[in-house]
Amino acid sequence: MLTVKSSELKGMIGQTLGPSDWITVSQDRIEAYAHDVNDLEWIHVDVERATAAFGGTIAHGLLTLSLAPPLSQTLIKIVDHGTDLNYGFDKVRFLSVVHGGDRVRLWLKILDIAPRGEGQLLRMEYSMEIEGKDKPAVVADWLFLLFPQADALARQAGTTPETAG
Repeated sequence: MLTVKSSELKGMIGQTLGPSDWITVSQDRIEAYAHDVNDLEWIHVDVERATAAFGGTIAHGLLTLSLAPPLSQTLIKIVDHGTDLNYGFDKVRFLSVVHGGDRVRLWLKILDIAPRGEGQLLRMEYSMEIEGKDKPAVVADWLFLLFPQADALARQAGTTPETAG
């Protein structure tokens, strides 16, 4: 894992971090996600039918996208800020399906860091590689707001302990 200060991120623009360790997208994980989001489409949960049609079940794209936060925490740690906020994704593309049992890993590329309110907006390219496939599962620009102190996030969001009620 790379440990950096936010002031060092500007000098890292263009640098690729990774890969993370491989993780298996098991059928149990796919089915748990399907139940959590109430998307029980047969391509995700009917192993026999999906195997006949596609060679296996297909993980939800959003499940694959959601694997980024835990994997990214193994790649980079920014040590000099009070809090951060996952600000979202831009340009999300699902390029290749992840089948039940596939292994995936994450690559990050630092794209930009710029002032934003009381904090900084960090933009990273996210690429989820599938073992043995040429195309990644997902490519997206991932945005984070970094704040020097936790109360700066509350002020920027318009909520303070007094107004959060």
